[in-house]
Amino acid sequence: MEALAHSFTRRRVNQLAAAAMVSLFILGFSVLPVVTASSSELRLPNAVLPLEYITHTNGKPGGGGHGGGSSCVTTLPAPTGVSYTPSQIEAAYGFNTAATGAGETIAIIDAYGSSTLTSDLNCFDSQFGLPPANLQVVQPFGKVHGSNSNWGLETSLDVEWAHAMAPAAKILLIVTPSASLQYLVNDAVPYAVQNGASVISMSWGAAESGSSCSTWTSESSYFANAVSAGAIPVAASGDSGANDGTSSPTVNYPASDPSVLAVGGTSLTLTSSNTWSSEVVWNDQYGASGGGVSACFSEPTYQSSSSIKVTTSSGSFYPLTRAVPDVAYNADVLTGYWVYDTSGFSGWVQVGGTSAGAPQWSAIIADAKSSGDSISGSSVHTQVYSLVGSTAIHDITGGNNGYYYATVGYDATTGVGSPVEANIIAAW
Repeated sequence: MEALAHSFTRRRVNQLAAAAMVSLFILGFSVLPVVTASSSELRLPNAVLPLEYITHTNGKPGGGGHGGGSSCVTTLPAPTGVSYTPSQIEAAYGFNTAATGAGETIAIIDAYGSSTLTSDLNCFDSQFGLPPANLQVVQPFGKVHGSNSNWGLETSLDVEWAHAMAPAAKILLIVTPSASLQYLVNDAVPYAVQNGASVISMSWGAAESGSSCSTWTSESSYFANAVSAGAIPVAASGDSGANDGTSSPTVNYPASDPSVLAVGGTSLTLTSSNTWSSEVVWNDQYGASGGGVSACFSEPTYQSSSSIKVTTSSGSFYPLTRAVPDVAYNADVLTGYWVYDTSGFSGWVQVGGTSAGAPQWSAIIADAKSSGDSISGSSVHTQVYSLVGSTAIHDITGGNNGYYYATVGYDATTGVGSPVEANIIAAW
């Protein structure tokens, strides 16, 4: 297996090990980590504004901010487009503020981690009036092999926003020494299950076409075993549209694994009172929602029994293989999120990408379970697809990801749609 690298939206940086064949990437901000799977590394698709659009308020990148020894930066910079706060996202997606994730554990798997995470999280919580996090950071597979500022930012994004949306849940951050499949999947997923994770958040992946199907299907047992134990794996669908950074349509792994709940991306517009106004498929100069049909995994029963169709410019058809994603969440960096990070930046960073959706859908699941809903890895997909056409879901019907189009009901750009959390909890 190989290690994850990162790639910016305007310029990808691929770091492949000598024998690497597959690239996996971090999803979730406009900086996309890239990982190769056959040897050692996975890449992360991320959608953070290109560096020239990231506004820092406290010194040089990596040298200022709380992590650099000074106090928290408390003034948010002027956003490019819109950058949302936790309270705005709670209002937009109808979060039930009484559902806090108490008693549940969200495992977040990231390579390299962030040396300034604790202080950065404290600054984030203080800024937005959040309670202290129940955070446990572990490195069970050995010392991290160097540092990576893009993975550091991914780590900050994942932890800060999972905590914001499920403030009483325990967050178990599993930091791996590098971005290899061996560490990120074979080692970290079982470790998460063994340590009580209700849900497992993964904001990284690789183009399915970048390696043989046998590479990906050989990993299936790790997710299937997690599901059998009751855990719910959640993964971002990718930030590079239908082609996932390649020359033809493909999907992103591990989102394409049928045991995983895959999260696509939207552009979210709010009303003046911060309620939901509209959403379309995320697709602009900074990235687009990953989605499509798998070449490696058969269509799972939860999709075939729902008679889903996927739509292209040529028309609609019933897929014979796994369709991705299952659900959606705001991902556009121009309708992004504030993240506090001083591991490689100087405080506040405006971030977007589907990797922002993976930890927040994980938080929704933790909130639902803490509210008494019976939901597990073996039931979650069926429960998600049962929401089609209900008030628990915003059905996204506009836009495309370069090949697949949004339409009424399920589509291969935004799945069944984006959440209305309070109604999801009531439905489940």
